[in-house]
Amino acid sequence: MSFFNKFNDLVKNISDQTSEAFENSKLHSKVNSEKNLAGEELRKIGQFYYDKFAESGDAEEELMEIFLAAKAHFDAAAEAQAEIDRIKAENEAAAEAAKAAAAPQGITCSCGAINPEGTKFCRECGTKLEPPAPPVPEGNICPSCGNVNAEGTKFCCECGTKLEVPAEPQKRICSCGNEVEPGVKFCPECGQKME
Repeated sequence: MSFFNKFNDLVKNISDQTSEAFENSKLHSKVNSEKNLAGEELRKIGQFYYDKFAESGDAEEELMEIFLAAKAHFDAAAEAQAEIDRIKAENEAAAEAAKAAAAPQGITCSCGAINPEGTKFCRECGTKLEPPAPPVPEGNICPSCGNVNAEGTKFCCECGTKLEVPAEPQKRICSCGNEVEPGVKFCPECGQKME
């Protein structure tokens, strides 16, 4: 036998073995894939019967122990998730508090510089600083004592002074049916003069 014949036989033998190994690999892959698919189908069966147990609380005696063990796992998972949510909420609240604490305190100038409370002129650019306006209280303010009373209060709860309740402007309806704002002299819809 010549060298080339031996070489050709060796190459053919290697090629056959490679082909066989490749075919075996494909078959092993198919076996694993089919087993995984069968496992999924069995999982669906188990889920179906567990759902029935969860709905009614009843199960065959042989399955009851398995269902109760599964329920205990689900309950433990729910508790762990609740703890995760609690920790996350605490961390978010702590981060917000830290952010608020780190926020610069004082009067911010139009140039962006933060000046201490009570500063009258910006220490960076010299612009006159206006102190922030105090919040406007909501409700009826008594003209006599300055007490803030709830909306609709007719007499001051602090000193008894009669409070002026602002009258709502009266709506006007034009003969064409259009509602006309107070102070408008002509109907914007038809042009008729309003009295």
